[in-house]
Amino acid sequence: MRVLFFLLLGFLAFSWADEANPPQVKSNESPKPLREFFGEAGAGIEKGPTPGVIIDGVEYEKIWRELGLTEEPGAVDFAKEVVVVSTTRGSRITFRIRDEGEGRLQVMSISTRDIRPGLRFGFCVLPRSGWKQINDNKI
Repeated sequence: MRVLFFLLLGFLAFSWADEANPPQVKSNESPKPLREFFGEAGAGIEKGPTPGVIIDGVEYEKIWRELGLTEEPGAVDFAKEVVVVSTTRGSRITFRIRDEGEGRLQVMSISTRDIRPGLRFGFCVLPRSGWKQINDNKI
């Protein structure tokens, strides 16, 4: 009877210990962009800006003009947000975002291989808070 009592007591102790310290599961979810803008550059524009991270409005408007765009650029609050820009001659761009830990974020752009006339662009708007570095750029 004593053996049964101690086995039951040991089982309960291990059960409670597991509930007190649940295993830490790392989330495999990728961070999501706040917004994305995609489109085609103005007529005659064959070469776009170097892909990179934009941290201020002046640079954002400059790149917008380099792409030959006449409408107003999409609204971005650079106090709280940053933008990653990419261009391609393919028909479509998508962004892949990966949290590398310790405040580092990796943003990659992937484009289709179907080369066609003209230039397509993509702007990926991300939150500034929580990140110390995006790609190789400190923010």
